[in-house]
Amino acid sequence: MGDLTEELSIPDNAQDLSKLLRSTSTKPHQIAEIVSKFDKLETYFPKKEIFVLDLLIDRLNNGNLDDFKTSEHTWIIFTRLLDAINDPISIKKLLKKLKTVPVMIRTFFLWPKDKLLTRSVSFIKAFFAINDYLIVNFSVEESFQLLEHAINGLSSCPTTDFALSYLQDACNLTHVDNITTTDNKIATCYCKHMLLPSLRYFAQTKNSASSNQSFIRLSHFMGKFLLQPRIDYMKLNKKFVQENASEITDDMAYYYFATFVTFLSKDNFAQLEVIFTILGAKKPSLECRFLNLLSESKKTVSQEFLEALLLEMLASTDESGVLSLIPIILKLDIEVAIKHIFRLLELIQLENLNDPLFSSHIWDLIIQSHANARELSDFFAKINEYCSRKGPDSYFLINHPAYVKSITKQLFTLSSLQWKNLLQTLLDQVNHDSTNRVPLYLIRICLEGLSEGASRATLDEVKPILSQVFTLESFNNSLQWDLKYHIMEVYDDIVPAEELEKIDYVLSSNIFDTTSADVEELFFYCFKLREYISFDLSDAKEKFMRHFEILDEERKSNLSYSVVSKFATLVNNNFTREQISSLIDSLLLNSINLSSLLKNDDIFEETNITYALINKLASSYHQTLAQEALIQIPIQCINKNVRVALINNLTCESFCLDSATRECLLHLLSSPTFKSNIETNFYELCEKTIMSPEMAISETGDEKKEIEDKISIFEKVWTNHLSQAKEPVSEKFLESGYDIVKQSMSLSNGDSKLIIAGFTIAKFLKPDNKYRDIQGMAISYAVKILENYSENFESETIPLFRISMSTLYKIITTGQGDISKHKSRILDIFSKIMLRYHSKKVYHAPEEQEMFLVHSLLTENKLEYIFAEYLNIEHTDKCDSALGFCLEESLKQGPDAFNRLLWNSAKSFSTISQPCAEKFVRVFIIMSKRIARDNNLGHHLFVIALLEAYTYCDIEKFGYKSYLLLFNAIKEFLVSKPWLFSQYCIEMLLPFCLKTLAFIVNHESTDEINEGFINIIEVIDHMLLVHRFKFSNRHHLFNSVLCQILEIIAIHDGTLCANSADAVARLITNYCEPYNVSNAQNGQKNNLSSKISLIKQSIRKNVLVVLTKYIQLSITTQFSLNIKKSLQPGIHAIFDILSQNELNQLNAFLDTPGKQYFKALYLQYKKVGKWRED
Repeated sequence: MGDLTEELSIPDNAQDLSKLLRSTSTKPHQIAEIVSKFDKLETYFPKKEIFVLDLLIDRLNNGNLDDFKTSEHTWIIFTRLLDAINDPISIKKLLKKLKTVPVMIRTFFLWPKDKLLTRSVSFIKAFFAINDYLIVNFSVEESFQLLEHAINGLSSCPTTDFALSYLQDACNLTHVDNITTTDNKIATCYCKHMLLPSLRYFAQTKNSASSNQSFIRLSHFMGKFLLQPRIDYMKLNKKFVQENASEITDDMAYYYFATFVTFLSKDNFAQLEVIFTILGAKKPSLECRFLNLLSESKKTVSQEFLEALLLEMLASTDESGVLSLIPIILKLDIEVAIKHIFRLLELIQLENLNDPLFSSHIWDLIIQSHANARELSDFFAKINEYCSRKGPDSYFLINHPAYVKSITKQLFTLSSLQWKNLLQTLLDQVNHDSTNRVPLYLIRICLEGLSEGASRATLDEVKPILSQVFTLESFNNSLQWDLKYHIMEVYDDIVPAEELEKIDYVLSSNIFDTTSADVEELFFYCFKLREYISFDLSDAKEKFMRHFEILDEERKSNLSYSVVSKFATLVNNNFTREQISSLIDSLLLNSINLSSLLKNDDIFEETNITYALINKLASSYHQTLAQEALIQIPIQCINKNVRVALINNLTCESFCLDSATRECLLHLLSSPTFKSNIETNFYELCEKTIMSPEMAISETGDEKKEIEDKISIFEKVWTNHLSQAKEPVSEKFLESGYDIVKQSMSLSNGDSKLIIAGFTIAKFLKPDNKYRDIQGMAISYAVKILENYSENFESETIPLFRISMSTLYKIITTGQGDISKHKSRILDIFSKIMLRYHSKKVYHAPEEQEMFLVHSLLTENKLEYIFAEYLNIEHTDKCDSALGFCLEESLKQGPDAFNRLLWNSAKSFSTISQPCAEKFVRVFIIMSKRIARDNNLGHHLFVIALLEAYTYCDIEKFGYKSYLLLFNAIKEFLVSKPWLFSQYCIEMLLPFCLKTLAFIVNHESTDEINEGFINIIEVIDHMLLVHRFKFSNRHHLFNSVLCQILEIIAIHDGTLCANSADAVARLITNYCEPYNVSNAQNGQKNNLSSKISLIKQSIRKNVLVVLTKYIQLSITTQFSLNIKKSLQPGIHAIFDILSQNELNQLNAFLDTPGKQYFKALYLQYKKVGKWRED
């Protein structure tokens, strides 16, 4: 109640005490102090509580003493006095003096916003206490006045839950929900008091509107008190906007329009247009957002309105308005794009240079509109007319690859008849005027569409029409070669004999010199024709190379890629090596073209091309591009001598340790040569391929890669020699390596690279190897390094220390070495190191991880100790493997220690905290994976663990990632270990999933919400698919879960994406379509169909609840179009199993809106969802 600067002196007689209390200078906190000491007063002061309550009422009624209304002390002692007075009649008499409604309104208005931040609303509790004694009647205007002030305080509330509670208390005090009818007077009052504060809160809210219940509540008020059929809300809207124009921000105007869109039906075109115009006039910058909102909500306006808006935008001098509004207008009504196509094409042509992305977007929308209206053939007629009229400046529309692609991807919508009519029309136009290039471009577009996705039947039907291209007499346009080439790309047998005979004329004429603009198409035509018949290609080839040499570098690269990729065999067999080399030189200038070429395995069948490509790459070995390209080439294609030279070159440069170089070397060494320097000289191998410990550590710092992955070149060479150890060359190399590392490890201060080499070699020594003593030397040397680090703690010793630990762990886990004699020494070293770490309060995460790996192998029969240590280090996958290895070793001695650890883990779910929750869940998963089928106690403990997790875990203490890990594991175990899940466990998992869903959707970001939602739905799906028999008499449980999931989707429609709804649809479909019902015991084949029928019959009786819930949510909440579309397959699956009897039952159960929606839903199912033989 606040700190007092000095203790109040309380009089010792009633007269002075009452005088002090009545004094206008006595503050609320002083009255509170006096009241708090009433029990200790020795003065006789009868009915002192009634006296003070009467005094407070007087102060509250006084309009000049607002500090009493804003003081917590006033309301706290007010409530206490009401509780202290045991005479209800006296209380009622006193409270009747209170000007209750004005005091409530004034208090809500004056209450400091900073107190709402601390959730301090003591006055509300007092008001509810007053309501217990009196019926407080608010007029409509008084209710709205109080709510106005309450809404103004919502943005100061610390959480959305508290804001909702504060708003709901205000609603309960005013009984605003009891206002059942609305008229113009009430609507006017609402606009005067509540509308502006509501819009202000909408604009200020930071949470998603779909998940903010206060937002939803205030939107409901707008629909209830303003947007009703009997109210002239259009007049009120206009007046409101005019009077409050200066206060309405962009966000407020947007949410205002959004509410109209939500509550007005799709038939209220005129009203939405008027509101759009009024708000757009005040806030022109919002028109784009308004149209987007209409598009997303599938509410639209009249075509005439959109046309007028489009024409206004086209005539506007404000370019930004044009660029932002026009695409949305075209999305809202496809007829607008179709009707005004020529104006839009002019706009595209005008904006193409300034904003090509905008132009391309408008072009896509025009084509999409025609395709959706099944008028794509009319589009060809219009674009033909436009480009023919506008001339070459417009040809980019039908010639630029991006624009052409937009057309070709929609050509699948054409029927065979439309294809025939379209192509015949275009060919007739060519025959009439072969100088017009437009129809030729359009035919080429059609050919690209045919090659991409036309059916064989369509290709056969249009083939006779396309064959006319080869017989057109007036065809002297240079584009003919391009057209003929594309036709030959589509058909293998379409070229007539007469065309084949023309090739000599083409090759001998000067046509290559007179068609320079399209000479490349002519070359393609000749090369393609060469695949039909054999003729001398020398002249065409020479002319092609002359043309190729005069091009700029970019065109050279693109042309070389086109020729090599399209005509690889022809180039390989007919071009000289010098010509191929020239083509490859240009091809290498573009990394994208090179990558695309190498993705086609057929290119490696062409030996000359591959030879030239490899030689060029090998000569550029120092470039990352060349190294990455070499990795993509099959090792069989790279000559052994080339591999030797490459390996030597790559290992003699300073960039040998670059990641791309390492990958390239590994690729080259996948087929060993045994001739390169590093493959024949052990010193060279160590020097060139083993990084110093310092470099290894520095490279793994950020990437979290293991050190041994960085020396894999050494391992590769060594294992290659081990694979042919008896061959003289390898035998000599191996013996040299053994001798060198032995000598180095026998020294007290050996070369670090040779020591690392020795550690690596020790991992590969077999028990019968005569150099087995190297393992012992490696272990002893590693222990010596540990000891040196524990004594000096020098930073330069850390890299070798970590590598030594990794070596010890690998040697021990592979069973290749005996570490028992060093055990106590290593443990002492670890204790000394950890003591030093803790004393200096320095965190050494990587070193602690490496020590943990070794420590886990040395601490026998102390599983709890090892797992506790795991929780205190930074996680890596290797640490998980170490835990698993410990468990497996322990289980060899029996399950007792394992079960004890599982029990401790299960009970720890109640005390786990977020910092270590993720690691704890990993521990639980690692243990669960090792629960054997015959470990009955382990099964029981697993169920207990899940129950503990369900009971005690929430998102704040457990964390999103921990939940995701746990449910991913449960999903896996449901399939791999179904015997872990008892009937009780399966039924408990359902509410666990729902509880987790509720946590996630209310606390996480959009991406995490969708990921978590889909993951949990998949868990439920796995429960159904694998454990359906456990729900034989539990359909009500599953129905309840599905209904709650649908409700979550409806509430969080704006947050959950279509993929989440797809997961729910799959779940419903699997629920309605059982298949995992085979009886393995009796093996009777005819049982399967009968059991499925029985299950479907049982589901049929129960699933109506789910369908009813979907209909109810569709009417009251209105799923977005994407969500509704994604849920459709699941709803159709329900209809698939319902008989006419169930359909009649559902129809009888629904109210009128429900019946209408059900009818529309069923008609849609019969049209697109029901299976038909045709």
